Amino acid sequence: MPMSKDAEEAEVTQRIRALICDALPLDTNLTPLPGFKLNLSANPGFRKVFFADRCSCGTSALLSVEVSKEKTIPEIREALPSLVDRLVQQQRQFESMPCDLHLQMRLGPASSRV
Repeated sequence: MPMSKDAEEAEVTQRIRALICDALPLDTNLTPLPGFKLNLSANPGFRKVFFADRCSCGTSALLSVEVSKEKTIPEIREALPSLVDRLVQQQRQFESMPCDLHLQMRLGPASSRV
């Protein structure tokens, strides 16, 4: 029996996530978020792969990379260094923020009253 379109998409996204996880530097503490679906992208032709990072202050960041649905697994393997670089840059940007900025991010507009 052939796979449903959703099941096929989930399988390809899982393969992409696994490729990225295997290529991440050992010193990254990114947590893959399988099953996390949030499509705020203006690019419906892309798959988003999500990861989380956490600061000691308790704030978590949702990080992601997008991969065109047109790309094959061999093409994604070839682009892997660039995808991992983008993800690690997002992580570094989040981790370089001071915790008071993390608090503002976590509380949103209410943080100005704290």
